Amino acid sequence: MRPIRDIRSQADLEEAVRRCELRWRALEQGLREDEIAALLSLGLDRADVQLRALGPHD
Repeated sequence: MRPIRDIRSQADLEEAVRRCELRWRALEQGLREDEIAALLSLGLDRADVQLRALGPHD
């Protein structure tokens, strides 16, 4: 995760927020830290699609 001092624009802020939201959803679905890191390494759009494909956590 990027340090907050590296956020220099609205786009950077929006990306950081989206990354945090995806990470939170992954945690809620029970993914491990290494799985979340692998998921986020795909890029935010692909990570979102993959996370949605997993479905809701029971």
